[in-house]
This record gives sequence, structure tokens and C-alpha cells, in this order.
Amino acid sequence: NRALYYVILVVLLGVLVFSAVKIISYFRQQAAAADAQQGVLDDFITPANSDDTTDGQGTTSDDTKTPDQDSITVNFDKMLEKYPDVVGFIYAANTNIKYAIQHGKGNDYYLTHDSEGNTNNNGSIFVEQLNSGSFSDNNTIIYGHNMKTGMMFANLRNYHTDKSYYAAHPYMYIYTPSQNYRLDLFAGFVCEHDDEIYNTSLTQEQLEAMAAKSDFTSKIGTPTGKTVTLSTCSYEFDNARYVVIGSLVPID
Repeated sequence: NRALYYVILVVLLGVLVFSAVKIISYFRQQAAAADAQQGVLDDFITPANSDDTTDGQGTTSDDTKTPDQDSITVNFDKMLEKYPDVVGFIYAANTNIKYAIQHGKGNDYYLTHDSEGNTNNNGSIFVEQLNSGSFSDNNTIIYGHNMKTGMMFANLRNYHTDKSYYAAHPYMYIYTPSQNYRLDLFAGFVCEHDDEIYNTSLTQEQLEAMAAKSDFTSKIGTPTGKTVTLSTCSYEFDNARYVVIGSLVPID
């Protein structure tokens, strides 16, 4: 009986230590992901319409961080020196969606690595490996985890759960080194992980069917040009996904 008691005690202590290590690792990864995102915002992003004198690192001359603006300016020359996998930057004002977009190392890599190349369960925001990464495909797919902290693409789920969210956020911006775009959103819905939306080319009939089952009613109608699909995990059933689709509109 005494031997069994010590065996159980050792097992319980092992479980306790293992759980503690996992919890500490979780919080460290969350902090690292938040720091990496803030570092990008501080170093490479400035408001597009700011009249303040900035230091080129997203802060004003009095060291006060710039507030959310409808649009921003991205310094890709400096960003690409540090993050060569970056192909763009996605931005939605007054949300947590303010991330560099990566491409080139494959989907599995970006699911578990941050922009610094460190292993991190937050992963990165990244373009589907079958896409070109230049936003020249008929439908470019961008993935991001749905984190309970609200990071990565967690905000996409608001289009499903909050009926007023689309009215406040009907578009986003995608910036690239060669061209900037406004992403006019026209549909959002829960789907299977292998839904037809994950094709790199969509027909007009497919787009119309997706708009018909959207959680919100778009102001722009069904796109006739290139589209971008933003995808994150959802939990209505096994391997569920939530996608938000937008029309890719070039802007100055």
C-alpha cells in the first residue's frame, strides 16, 4: 500500500509539473506574439493621413503612439530587410487585425511559427501555399488562427456573432510592396475545411451562392474581379471554418 501511495504521488506531481510548464509556455507565447505584433506596428507602420512629425517608427516626436486611423502607410523597404517572407500587410482600423502577411515556407510552417521564425502556437498570418503570394490569383486565401486572446484572425468571428459588426467594418486594407488595395467585404459564413471557397479560382455563380448564405448583407454586391478569402477556425462542428470574402480593389 505504501509503494502504491508513492507511485500515485509521483504521478500526480509529474502531472502538476507538466501542467505548470504548459501554462507558463502558453502565456510566454501569447506575450511573445503580442510583442512581435507591436514591434511591427512601432517600427514599420505610420498613419497615412498624419500631419504629425514622426520618427519613422510609428510614434510621434513626443513618443506618443499614433492612434488607429482609417488607413496607414507601410514601410516595406525596412520590413523586408527583417522579414523577407512578408508579401503584404492586412489592416482593419479599430480591430486587432493589423498583421504582416507571409508566404513562401508552406502552410504547416506558418501555422506554428511567428514572424521571427520562433515556434509559437499563435502562428502567423499567411497566404495559402498554392497561391502566388502576389495577389494576382483570381482568389487569394489568407489564413490566421482564431485565438481566445482575440489575436490573429479572432475578430473575423464577429461578422458571425454580431449583426452590427459589418456596418462598422465593411472593408479592410491590404498593402503590398507594389500595390495597395481596399478589401470590400461581401460575404461571411461558416463552412467545411475543404469548402469550394478554398479554390484559387471562383466562378461568378459560386460567388453569388456564397453571398446568398452570408451572415451579413453587403453594400457592394457580388464582385466581378479578384477576391481575397480570409479564413480562421470555427467551432460549430469538427474542422469548421469561418471565412470572410472581399473584393480586391486597387487604390493609390
